[in-house]
Amino acid sequence: RSLMNKVVLMGRLCNDPELRYAGEKNSPVTNFTIAVNRDYKNNEGKYDADFIECEFWGRKSEIFCKYMTKGELVGIEGSLRLNRFTTKDGENRSIIKVKVDEFTFIPQYKRKEIVNNTFNSNDVFTSDVFEGEISESDIPF
Repeated sequence: RSLMNKVVLMGRLCNDPELRYAGEKNSPVTNFTIAVNRDYKNNEGKYDADFIECEFWGRKSEIFCKYMTKGELVGIEGSLRLNRFTTKDGENRSIIKVKVDEFTFIPQYKRKEIVNNTFNSNDVFTSDVFEGEISESDIPF
């Protein structure tokens, strides 16, 4: 394939993930929104955020729902999907969602204080950001 549709995001969950089962096969699906900070300040000197709708299918979505709650910092990897639909009033609408393939739980209780709540992606995923070592028992899955 010559084209690529790949999204990698890190942000905070805006709400608790919602798990439901859909279709004939009763497949687990989770919907959630993450807030991703922009890397520049607005006119008021604050960081704005983009609110990204996400959808996660399969067994991993059940695990995601079990351990993730509103406010948690999470890394996700997936692809963009454009969903088109018609409203009850007959209006054509569309929404872009991230179809999540993988997620990374980023435990904050071990993280050192990071200035201004901004993150460098290289820092967040390295061991020097954490106070002490992370053992297998610290990871919920």
